[in-house]
Amino acid sequence: MKRTLPYHIGNPPIALRKAKLDNIALVPASLLFKKGKYQTIANNLPGKGVLICETDKKERTSRILDSVAAFFRQKGHFVKTLPYSLLI
Repeated sequence: MKRTLPYHIGNPPIALRKAKLDNIALVPASLLFKKGKYQTIANNLPGKGVLICETDKKERTSRILDSVAAFFRQKGHFVKTLPYSLLI
């Protein structure tokens, strides 16, 4: 049985569809107040660069971030990983 949503999801605006992303920054919400610091680092990465900011060294979280970094590397992105201690 196919369920439909109570609303329609359309295409995004043309300007958004044509936008090209320069760099990606994956940052935990606990570091949003340090945006100036990691945004400067992300802006200095080469094109199609990915900045991954690690939090505490929990095994599960670090495994997930490692697999995300490997995925982006396979897709041809330059990946830079920063430890939490460099951002505080």
